[in-house]
Amino acid sequence: MTEGIGLSPAWVARKLVAYDELRAAVGSLWWLQSDPDHGGCRRVMCADRSGTAVAVTPPEVSVGGQLHAYGGGAFAVTSGGVWFVGDDGSLFRQPAGGTPERIVSTVGSEQYGDLAPAAEGGLLAVRGDDTVDEIVAVSPVGRTRVLVRSRGFLACPRQAGDALAYVKWQRDRMPWDSSRLMLANMRSDAIEPGRVVVGGPEESVVQPSWGPDGLLYFMSDRTGWWNLYRLRDGVVEAVASIDADCAPAPWEGGYQSYGFAADGTVVLTVMKGFTTDLLAVGVEGGRRRLGSNLTSVKPYIAVDGHVLTVIGSTASSPPAIWSIDLAARADSPAVPLGRASESGVPWTPVPPSLETAAAANGPVHFLLHRPPGGARPVPLLVRAHPGPTDDVPLRLDWASQFFVSHGFAVAEVLYRGSTGLGRAFRQALHGHWGDYDVDDCAAVAEHLRTLGLAMPGAVFIGGASAGGYTALQAACRPGPFSAATATSAIIDPARWELSVPAFQRPHAAVLRGPAGAVKPSRIRCPVLVIHGSADTITSADEAMQFAQELAALDANHTSVLLEGGDHYLSAPADREQALRAELDFYRRIMSRSTS
Repeated sequence: MTEGIGLSPAWVARKLVAYDELRAAVGSLWWLQSDPDHGGCRRVMCADRSGTAVAVTPPEVSVGGQLHAYGGGAFAVTSGGVWFVGDDGSLFRQPAGGTPERIVSTVGSEQYGDLAPAAEGGLLAVRGDDTVDEIVAVSPVGRTRVLVRSRGFLACPRQAGDALAYVKWQRDRMPWDSSRLMLANMRSDAIEPGRVVVGGPEESVVQPSWGPDGLLYFMSDRTGWWNLYRLRDGVVEAVASIDADCAPAPWEGGYQSYGFAADGTVVLTVMKGFTTDLLAVGVEGGRRRLGSNLTSVKPYIAVDGHVLTVIGSTASSPPAIWSIDLAARADSPAVPLGRASESGVPWTPVPPSLETAAAANGPVHFLLHRPPGGARPVPLLVRAHPGPTDDVPLRLDWASQFFVSHGFAVAEVLYRGSTGLGRAFRQALHGHWGDYDVDDCAAVAEHLRTLGLAMPGAVFIGGASAGGYTALQAACRPGPFSAATATSAIIDPARWELSVPAFQRPHAAVLRGPAGAVKPSRIRCPVLVIHGSADTITSADEAMQFAQELAALDANHTSVLLEGGDHYLSAPADREQALRAELDFYRRIMSRSTS
């Protein structure tokens, strides 16, 4: 593994293009896209039926916002143009063919988000601050009317005539643990409290939508799985009962994991751990799978007539826009929109295998990426995903391929607390954060070490955000790991609970267990700390103080502070520096162990 072999950090950092919030409106496809060529700026894109995509919003105004800390639902399309949230949380309107105008400014800590079209070219939006959420109707000229006000959190405003559906949850709960579907009357002159339709303390209801049949559809985990239901004459009907999650945890607004075809067919996602299927449910209840060449699908379903469009991936391709002909009788494969496969890629991606490690508390599932060259022992990097209510999608991830290209095996662990395997598995980490997740990651490392696939003295663990906390707790134990990398990491869950945005405080409280804060004196192996100075989710000051205390104990610990870097290291230069630092760190550990 000499310098110059494998993918370069600079090349990988520039390959991370993000696609989100896909939807079909006014005869076109629309989505959010951020790419390195525009400094990570998020722009609204539009494509016609030929697949030709153009940027709608200018690169000077990044589309985003931080409603409920993580934003989402950042734009909406009406016949008169595009509404969107700027990165300061303000509301913009851009007429078709025109330039954006700041139509509503924020006051104090206010943020706008979860945008949806309303009648007569207007807009519905959630407006929230540190104490109150409101659903507001905004006219094309900027007149704002409050429809719903709550001391809890609000999301997903959806209008049908005079009826307004929305989701509500209390400030001491997370929406994936407990939420309610509400109905209110938009014609009322009073601010509506709304009435509860479904949901409760032990039920999560997400993604309401009015179907073309006039019925109210929604996802609920009342059976332990997020499945699709509809409300008919006050009675809840299951659209498709499946022992699988058909929606992800709603970290952001704007998710839409199902859609309606012209003939009444409902298309929805079905999550199966690492993979996501697309399922079509006919009006008579018949089911068929769609786009089986895709392995991962983001929670955005766009249907225009008989054409389904998704943000999908395969084991050897990164996320892209794909379309599927719903009129085809057989399982018509998904076709990439607008552009052919990439050329000039200096590395042939190695698809991972789906593996299972036996552990004391049951099997642990993981993706295993292995470098070419047979079964010889190689350095192993175990990756703990962030969240921890996140998943491990089977798709091309250039960050994993970066390490594979440099001779590492990479194991991505679907540890307890992950989403996509039902409510019970999702809640298994409650009160055991820094314990069960570490157990599962260690079990995978021990399994691969026992099989002789992992090189002795070169078994590493890395993670970002909550995954960074997992990596640090793993570094506090005797066991398989030779070193750990913590990026944008949580150090002390109790302190983080006090500083984290209000939306996430219940999550921090319910996860926190006896593992507690990571103390420098408990660390048993070398640690690399990477943090952006402008991180608004986890504290850079706390991370750097922790790193300084580590370095004072042992010179093998090191840290990197990325000036201006955010929680996600969105800027290509930050990603490049982080990848380079992590690889160099592991190489130093390996050279020390062989010297």
